[in-house]
Amino acid sequence: MTIDNNFKSNKKNYILISLIFISTFLVAQNTDYGKVSKEELLQDFNSIDSTASAAYLYKYRKTYFNYVSGVGFSLITDVHERIKIYNKEGFEYATQKIRLYKDGNEIEDLNKLKAKTYNLIDDKIEETPLKKDGKFKNEISENINEESFTMPNIKEGSIIEYKYSITSPFIYNVDEFIFQHDIPVNKIEAFFETPEYFVFRMNVKGFLNVMPKREQFNKSLDYTQRVASGGTTNAGAGQGLGRTTQVRGNVKYVSNVISFDLNNIEPLKEEPFVNELSNYRSGVKYELSYTQFPNSSKE
Repeated sequence: MTIDNNFKSNKKNYILISLIFISTFLVAQNTDYGKVSKEELLQDFNSIDSTASAAYLYKYRKTYFNYVSGVGFSLITDVHERIKIYNKEGFEYATQKIRLYKDGNEIEDLNKLKAKTYNLIDDKIEETPLKKDGKFKNEISENINEESFTMPNIKEGSIIEYKYSITSPFIYNVDEFIFQHDIPVNKIEAFFETPEYFVFRMNVKGFLNVMPKREQFNKSLDYTQRVASGGTTNAGAGQGLGRTTQVRGNVKYVSNVISFDLNNIEPLKEEPFVNELSNYRSGVKYELSYTQFPNSSKE
């Protein structure tokens, strides 16, 4: 009799655990842009912090180098974020601000922005895309521009989602990867990819147990350059300019990738006698150690 009761009890527990696992799997898995689920919209509170006014359901960032022949390297950062708003206190997250740096003619550029608000109306998902009147530009200072956007049709229970890219000429300055916020974060995927010519030192902040994954891949890039070919061009009487020839080539290199996959990150909340909360916020900073290009010394 006891054995039978124990078996029934264990069976019930197994079924319950299985249902919880399946439910969590269905809710959490699809992070593709536009694939918001009814289960996410039906959430009344966040399981990491039930008092949270909002939560990041998903945060994605990839920063990498892009080479354009004849121009050189630029730094690209791709961002994709999905935020759940639980109550009116969370409405502030419907406005996002992005700072872009400039120095003379060199300017960071925000591009490929797309964003939507999702609501559940009569058991159907209603999507409201961001429009032009929700986008704003502002000059903060001589060296900083700010682009912002405010999501439309925000209600308690809404989900907002947005994607964008930043192209930067400032290849030596990598913005901090921020893992911890004032609200919970369900899942983070982050990548930093660098060609072997740029060597960065990684500095970890905060108290999260951050375990990066390191990988290497073989890649190649195409380039063009002008070389002297001798002779002169017809540049007027008594004058001549050396002729140049455009040479195309391909170079192979090693790409170094550092990635992070983090889940269930608790919010960083204000504490008594703590002045600079940002000093305790978990994240990763990158500082350039040196550069070394083919047939060149370290710089």
